[in-house]
Amino acid sequence: MKTNLSRSINASVLSLSVLLTALALLAVACGNNAKPTIPTPAGAAAAKDQNACHLFTHEEVSALVGKKIVMADQTEAGETWSTCQWEDESGQALFILTVYWSNGKQEWETWRMARGLSDQLLKQAEGVGPGDVVKQGPVAGIGDAAYFSELLPSLVLKGDVLFEMNLFFVPDAETKFAGLARKLLAKIE
Repeated sequence: MKTNLSRSINASVLSLSVLLTALALLAVACGNNAKPTIPTPAGAAAAKDQNACHLFTHEEVSALVGKKIVMADQTEAGETWSTCQWEDESGQALFILTVYWSNGKQEWETWRMARGLSDQLLKQAEGVGPGDVVKQGPVAGIGDAAYFSELLPSLVLKGDVLFEMNLFFVPDAETKFAGLARKLLAKIE
């Protein structure tokens, strides 16, 4: 005979499994294994600095995360994208930014479709959407499109450039998101 406690634990494990599956789908959609490698055009666009680490200083990221940043490391890069992580003294990555310098619209659409699928899976399994579990959703008035999430990557699209930010170590991330997004947009104009 199952007790209420064992039923509650089983329901919690199922909920966590569905959420982790949804997170995995989103990670694959925005993931590091599917980075485009289309060559950038020659000329002025090719001469632009396309290192995500150069978009913020250590001091700017320190103010964002509330801890001293000692290193910015370009962890991945391709011809059309780059990823930077800013780390504290212990080596903990506190802010991660991937910039798709081109093909951002395609990445946004891929992410949007994966998010829709994972939202459906969670609703079918648990009767709730991800927005019922964590703060997330579209943000109007920023770039061409923007999406905030306190747990999953937050995104900002402008033209064909997409910024993907991991904000889960940023205190009060929801309040800071719009200002952070606008700073990034100003740096590419």
